[in-house]
Amino acid sequence: MGLVEEGKKHFESMSKVYGITPSLEHYACVVNILSRAGQFDEVEAFIKEQKLSTHALIWETVLGACKLHGNLDLGETAARKLFELQPKEDSAYVFLSNIFASKGRWDDVQKIRVLMSEEGIKKEPGCSWVGVDGQVHVFVSQDGSHPKTEQIYAKLQDLKQRLSFSGYIPKTENVLHNISSREKIEHLWHHSERLALGLALISASPGMPIRIFKNLRICEDCHEVMKVISYVTSREIVIRDFKRFHHFKLGSCSCQDSW
Repeated sequence: MGLVEEGKKHFESMSKVYGITPSLEHYACVVNILSRAGQFDEVEAFIKEQKLSTHALIWETVLGACKLHGNLDLGETAARKLFELQPKEDSAYVFLSNIFASKGRWDDVQKIRVLMSEEGIKKEPGCSWVGVDGQVHVFVSQDGSHPKTEQIYAKLQDLKQRLSFSGYIPKTENVLHNISSREKIEHLWHHSERLALGLALISASPGMPIRIFKNLRICEDCHEVMKVISYVTSREIVIRDFKRFHHFKLGSCSCQDSW
């Protein structure tokens, strides 16, 4: 919600008013509140003051916010800390690679990929799944293996045209590949959650809520698209990603665009 002072007030009241010793998760919440608000100087000061630099959870929180705000310097520091604390976890490598890609630093992206290869670390592939008529259908990005691929792609093409009239502008910065703008737009439209949505729209009864699951965090562009589609189709769409539930209805999301 961006209520920084309110969050800090509650945190301070734990020890001063209620005599509760904050846990690591509470400290991470404060780091999250500050970093999501872009107050990175205060984040660094808080981590130093509370001696939190040896905890992976803290740096994971910082790294996620650095990606959100495009803070390359602190993001790189957070990632390097995680390389030391959790050398076999893929998330820090992926986040840092994504930050480099968003800045167009493709040589550095390649260096991260080489480092992952040398360390024997493989990125968890993103996928989405949706239930239709009692069966679970799983999709990966750019998937063309489903028996109804042609109909799914046709439905997404129709939605693409409808959304263009509604003022939707693709956030191509969410495509972390060194390709043309047109290719980036096409890439976005075939993300796994959109393929799952396409199948649900051509299969489910009109008016029924659509429920999709995703093993990674939904990207900003897909999040925006789901909001607009919920409005133009008058359908409720619920997506459970790695972070939280997103309930899209009439052009808005229950997360209020913070996840």
